[in-house]
Amino acid sequence: MYDICEFNDHFNQIRGLVLKAAEALERIGFHTWSRAFFPGNRYNIMTSNIAESVNVMFDVEREFPIVALFDEINRIYASLFHQRRMELVHSANRFVPLIEKDISEYVNADNKLLAHQIANYKFSVTGHGDVATVDLQRRTCTCRIFYLDKIPCPHAMAAIQSQNGDDFGNEIYLYSSPYYSVKKYIMAYFQEIHPVPTEDSWIVPVDITQREIPHPYVDPSKPGRRTYKRRRGVGESFPTRKNKYSVCRNFGHKKTTCPNRNAS
Repeated sequence: MYDICEFNDHFNQIRGLVLKAAEALERIGFHTWSRAFFPGNRYNIMTSNIAESVNVMFDVEREFPIVALFDEINRIYASLFHQRRMELVHSANRFVPLIEKDISEYVNADNKLLAHQIANYKFSVTGHGDVATVDLQRRTCTCRIFYLDKIPCPHAMAAIQSQNGDDFGNEIYLYSSPYYSVKKYIMAYFQEIHPVPTEDSWIVPVDITQREIPHPYVDPSKPGRRTYKRRRGVGESFPTRKNKYSVCRNFGHKKTTCPNRNAS
């Protein structure tokens, strides 16, 4: 949701259904997780925490010994960079497929919109029961999609078509962020990741080889490898297992607490 009024309508519905959830989201702050209130640039991405993505990728591997973990990180990222680099190297499109799809949908949506110029670079666009104001110079629209996603929204598409005629296809890319281009995408994964060479080929500085590294602290009262237990997320609950007595076949108790133990 990009519009604040639309956001408030949906959030009030959440408040009516689950009051505690709404209060928790309010304590966090709308500007940290809501697109409608976010003050900066999102580029259609709703998270800026890279740790979330990395934890998903290495959910199992992060429990490996440190050397095996780094080897696995190297292997996965080398494979990922090569895959991302090659998947669009022969693409005929100017932008990545996801953005090309959005542009196509917005172009089709602007067919039902009517735009007329009200000032230099400014247009008033009507349709779908609302009126929007587009500023092509500042790349903004009152629907806020143009500013937040960095590609022309349907209102902006109508304004660009009104300004350039039916041959406005190339102008769309001029009003879009270059970071969506295939060229920028390939450049992001251009660097090759090579495996770690054998130890006899390492060149280690003298101050590193002579540095004394203390042994890690180990609690003698807790021998063995530590047990791993995932923490619960906000609003998350783990299912609890109910006891079932094999004699009476009822849940919620066991042999020592069965109410029918004496009778059986």
